[in-house]
Amino acid sequence: MATPQTKIPTTLEEALARLKCDPVHPVRAQVEDLQVELRVVTVSKEETTLGLGDRMAAAGPWEGETTEELIRILREGRDAGGSAEPPEGL
Repeated sequence: MATPQTKIPTTLEEALARLKCDPVHPVRAQVEDLQVELRVVTVSKEETTLGLGDRMAAAGPWEGETTEELIRILREGRDAGGSAEPPEGL
């Protein structure tokens, strides 16, 4: 369904806000003389809902991984949306 001309965002901020509300559908915006389309590029839903323990288990048995390898695995998890703060007291 086409978006009525009066509802087309005119700034990238407006378009991004709309995309965050409904990330499944791309959003078109008219920013000055450019027509822009924003869409979400994601990993699978399963990967974005895994917790830290699940991610670590998915990496397989620990067989002497280096600190750098463990940090890489944890950073990839955070980049994929695992941004929760650790519980208090840890």
